[in-house]
Amino acid sequence: MRKMIKIGKKHFKYLCIFLLATNLCSIILGFLHYIIGLNIVVGTLFSILIVVSWFLDVSLLIFTDYKIVKSNPVGKRINRLGYGFLVVQIIAILFLVGGLFLLNANWFSPLLQYLLIFVGFFSFFVYGAIFSYFNIQALDNREVWKFE
Repeated sequence: MRKMIKIGKKHFKYLCIFLLATNLCSIILGFLHYIIGLNIVVGTLFSILIVVSWFLDVSLLIFTDYKIVKSNPVGKRINRLGYGFLVVQIIAILFLVGGLFLLNANWFSPLLQYLLIFVGFFSFFVYGAIFSYFNIQALDNREVWKFE
């Protein structure tokens, strides 16, 4: 019979710090990509970092929803931030698709096209960094978490 791996407070803190770092690195590399462009090796590493950040952000959201005490005011705020993160992801996808769709239109302003893509892309990582930061800040409060 298999044993379940219990994730403790220390491991959760490492996950949040790692996510904060990957989200901030994604923001920095995204700006560098827009400003100077990236070669194929750095671009490939950036793509891997983006995918890892997205999946780990969603896993943080699931784990936070499972381990948070929703009756606590701080826990309720973090829970709402998590659901806000899902809303931001949906809106960001719509912005990205809309910006890429308008990019093919000759009659639309290029500034608005790139602005939609820019806002859609970076909102993932900005909100993910904020969500990770609030989880790190609330981790020391024992009433917020259901760690054993």
